[in-house]
Amino acid sequence: MTTEAEKPSSRARILGVYGFALLLTIGLFYFHVVVIFDVIGGLLRFKAWLLENLGANHTGKIILVVTFFTLMLAHFAEAAAWGLFLRANRLLPTVSEGIYFCAASITTLGYGDILLKYPWRHLGTMIAITGVLMFGCSTAFLFVILQEVYHHF
Repeated sequence: MTTEAEKPSSRARILGVYGFALLLTIGLFYFHVVVIFDVIGGLLRFKAWLLENLGANHTGKIILVVTFFTLMLAHFAEAAAWGLFLRANRLLPTVSEGIYFCAASITTLGYGDILLKYPWRHLGTMIAITGVLMFGCSTAFLFVILQEVYHHF
């Protein structure tokens, strides 16, 4: 008796899963842009209030800590979205394994203890490339924030 994970996948299912993965990638990039520009950008609008109430010494530190924490939450949410996607498509047995696999992939850590089976293993590459690009954006944005804090505080 074969389980669903062992059954060969139809061409339509493969295209559907990969197509939805591409849409998820676009949606997650959009989410990341919103986090960077709207959420953290909103924090920077409170810079004058922070300066007035907390002083220059603490304002820069608070901006950096909130930026780090917000980006960390965004990356965790992205790994969770990928993990839910993998579980919803029955490519991994549990959501926690999906999140673990995706977190290891998007960080390029790639332990390799959880692997996707053929024909799904290319999703791991897609997840890793997405993660590298998003971490690159986060790093570039953090550099801009660090420069801003360094020059003004």
